[in-house]
Amino acid sequence: MNLKPSDDALLENFANMLRQEMQMQFTAPVNIRQIAETKGIIAYLRPAHDDFSGMAVKISGDTSGLFMLVNTAHQYAKQRFTACHELYHLLFQPSFESSYDTDLFAKTDDLEELKANHFASFLLLPEMGLRMLTPVEQQRKDRITMGTLLMLQHRFQCSHSALLYRLLRMGWISASYLDSLTGNIVGHAREYGYSLALYHKTNQTELIGDYNVKARELLEKNMISRQKYEELLTDMKIEYT
Repeated sequence: MNLKPSDDALLENFANMLRQEMQMQFTAPVNIRQIAETKGIIAYLRPAHDDFSGMAVKISGDTSGLFMLVNTAHQYAKQRFTACHELYHLLFQPSFESSYDTDLFAKTDDLEELKANHFASFLLLPEMGLRMLTPVEQQRKDRITMGTLLMLQHRFQCSHSALLYRLLRMGWISASYLDSLTGNIVGHAREYGYSLALYHKTNQTELIGDYNVKARELLEKNMISRQKYEELLTDMKIEYT
C-alpha cells in the first residue's frame, strides 16, 4: 500500500509544525524527550522481547492520558524511529485509542500504521535539513556518498535504513543504488571514526513524564488504595520506600 501524495504532504506538514512548535532547527536531531514533556506524554523506555517495537495508548476525554512504551532492547536508532512513530498515533491520528507495534518496517495494509511510519521519517529527517547539510552535487540521483550518509545518520540520530528509504522517496537514490549501500554499516562507521552507539541496544529503563506524580495524586484523593499505588510504581520500577 502506498500513501497518496496529499497524505504525505499533510504528514510532512505535521512533522514540520511540531519541530517549529518545539523550536527545533531543521538541521538538528529531533528531541523526543522535549516533545514528550511538553505534550504531557508519559514515555516508558524499557527492554522487552525482540519482536515488539512499541505501543501507545490515549485515554479518550483525558488530555493527560497519553502514554507510549518503547523497547530499548533494539538499536538506539530504531528506538528513536519507534518513538516518532508513536508520536503520530498520540498527537495526530484521528480517533486514536491504542496501538501495539511489532515490526515497523514490515509491509502493512494498515493505513494508519503506514502514516505513522511516514510521519516518523519526516520528523526524524526533515527535507529542509537534508538539503542544507548535503552537498548540492550529491543531491542528484545516485550521487550521495557513504561519507555523507554517515554524517547525516549521526547528525539526525537515525538508522541507516530509515535514511536510505527517506532518500529513496525523495528521489535522491534509486532502488538499485539503495541495495548497493546496504550491509556492514557498522564497519563503515568504524572506518570513518564515528561512535557506534547509534547501532547498539541500550537496554536501559527510563520513565519520562509525571507518572509518579499522577499516581500520588490518585492516592491522596483516595481514588486508589495504597496497595494499588505501590503496584503502579512497581510496574514502572520506581522506588517508593
